[in-house]
Amino acid sequence: MREYNQNRVNIVLLDPRAVHIQTDGSCYGNPGGKSGCAAVVHYPEHLNREDEQIVDFGCEESSNNRMELMACVEALRWVRRNAPWAGVTRVLVVSDSSYVVENASRATTWKKSGWRNRFGQPMANDDLWNELLRARSKAARVGIRIDFVWEPSKKSAIAKRVDKAAKAAAARGGMDDDRGYRPGGVSRSMVKSAAAAQPFPTSGQVIVIRPYVKKIMFKGEHRISFNIFDEISQTYTNKFFAFAQPVLATELHMGSGHRVQFNSDPSYPQIVERIEAVELPKPPSRAKKAKPFPHE
Repeated sequence: MREYNQNRVNIVLLDPRAVHIQTDGSCYGNPGGKSGCAAVVHYPEHLNREDEQIVDFGCEESSNNRMELMACVEALRWVRRNAPWAGVTRVLVVSDSSYVVENASRATTWKKSGWRNRFGQPMANDDLWNELLRARSKAARVGIRIDFVWEPSKKSAIAKRVDKAAKAAAARGGMDDDRGYRPGGVSRSMVKSAAAAQPFPTSGQVIVIRPYVKKIMFKGEHRISFNIFDEISQTYTNKFFAFAQPVLATELHMGSGHRVQFNSDPSYPQIVERIEAVELPKPPSRAKKAKPFPHE
């Protein structure tokens, strides 16, 4: 009996004749660094076939979310080329990416809405989501149902194998090309927190912001992550994001202060005007630690 964690056991008991594909993505210097992804297929017992790696993709620049999604796209392309199998009507794509698994069921609606969510916000990675929908549709034509399953990372032997392969592909880089990657920009947030930026609760405010991430979305619209700068206390607070049209986004230089005007729709926060530049205090220097003298 092959080893699975409890979640995987439940999946197998529900559908012991399904093909399982474990996927993973990796990015060094996310976003924009060397990136890679991998996938390993696990066949049901009745096919009597050993696990095999079916995706080994490495490129010079991309993002972690794109690599998680690319692994699934390439895996479904493999399904399209190799299906059907005797007695198999279902493929389970297993991923530790909540971004992929939670949105796999929403992508069809995004596409129908011009790659925007229910609030009208532009969605990133529309090219890969579109490829995933196409590959999923073609698999259905040969009688294969595709389902996505979330599993915590490195909880099984096959998950550890895929994680290692994805990291190796990212470290190697260069052999493949993520043509749909849209470089944005990244600098340092002045607010120390592991939490991700949240949508800014817009109500027409005029405030000072310091952008630290620009992410290019569908049709070039930018998602700007920023800290708020309090001019009275000369301090930075919070991590938020809002959207900006391409021309305006080019004026919002990262690491600089900008007095901006927001719209009044918190479900679709937007920066609608850059009013003026604001001088910010110099960030504290990062002192290098002195190297110890060698023992004599």
